[in-house]
Amino acid sequence: MKVRRSLLRDLVTVETHTGGGAYGPVFAAAVTVKVNADNTRRLVRNAAGVEVISEATLTVHPYPRDEATGLALDAMTLFAPESRITLSGRVSVAISTVANTVRGNIAWVRVMVA
Repeated sequence: MKVRRSLLRDLVTVETHTGGGAYGPVFAAAVTVKVNADNTRRLVRNAAGVEVISEATLTVHPYPRDEATGLALDAMTLFAPESRITLSGRVSVAISTVANTVRGNIAWVRVMVA
């Protein structure tokens, strides 16, 4: 059972972190997807295991649709750590991405945003 797309009401723009270049980090083209945003601060651990403050938590369908093209994308690769996320005009960075499973299938993806 996946999270229902009708419950995802917030639009975010994601620029996936693809690596580092000679002039700094490199990002993929921006994609707009629907999520459910919870703007509650939480103390979480990043990929290196360091405790950091998360400003928001995003709940995402495992295969969100690009609002411009309608194509289904993979949430785990779209919201990779260090990806740039624009939520309500505020540019943030993805701290961690966790897939939540039900009976072995990914039901939703939770993204912690700094």
